[in-house]
Amino acid sequence: AGAGAGGIDSPAMAYVVTAGELAHRVAPHLPVRAALTKFQKTYGLSEPLQVQLELLAKSNDGDVQSLWEIFQEVLEEGVSYPQEGPMDLEGFRAYYLSHDVFVLRSVSDEFRKGAILGSFYVKPNFPGRCNHICNHGFLVPSRFRAKGVGALMAKLSLPVTKLLGYKAVYYNLVFTDNVHAIRIYEKLGFKRTGFVPKAGRVGDTFQDAVQLHFDLDSLDYGLTDVAT
Repeated sequence: AGAGAGGIDSPAMAYVVTAGELAHRVAPHLPVRAALTKFQKTYGLSEPLQVQLELLAKSNDGDVQSLWEIFQEVLEEGVSYPQEGPMDLEGFRAYYLSHDVFVLRSVSDEFRKGAILGSFYVKPNFPGRCNHICNHGFLVPSRFRAKGVGALMAKLSLPVTKLLGYKAVYYNLVFTDNVHAIRIYEKLGFKRTGFVPKAGRVGDTFQDAVQLHFDLDSLDYGLTDVAT
């Protein structure tokens, strides 16, 4: 997913987006439930896996620890975020938990009830007069990928973001190696607005990145249309 401009570890960022939350705008609409069919076949469940999107309780140290561990795995892979790992827990809190964070959780008695299957944040991409344009950052642990978790969260993130009051979503850097994510975003209606050659460094090689934009005024579905 796109990551916000200016790394948390950079002392000379081009600008600073002040931490804050808009969760009160979306809280009345959550939690919302949906089903993931691929888990049924993979794990031999009797029905599609029931999951629930909810606000992260940032005071829940267990959930924060789980997300931090997933983040370390994602940073090590080097295809989603610009930061180089590892990142300590304090740095993770400052970066990932600075604004509104959502988690997708299993609510099925058949499969890890209560476990976090994925997460995403919503935060302003720019300060001041441009703070109506937001950015997302997605996390899915490797063991739960290719099972619809990322696609479901991406689809849910758009009505959630609109309810939060943003007007558009803009991803600064989506590495071209992240083919699956780009496919998901473009299927949802994101438009390519830019291309950055050699944007990300992985070892001794570089990967390009695309920039993607979604106009939330064009969104034609809501949370209830995704829910089961």
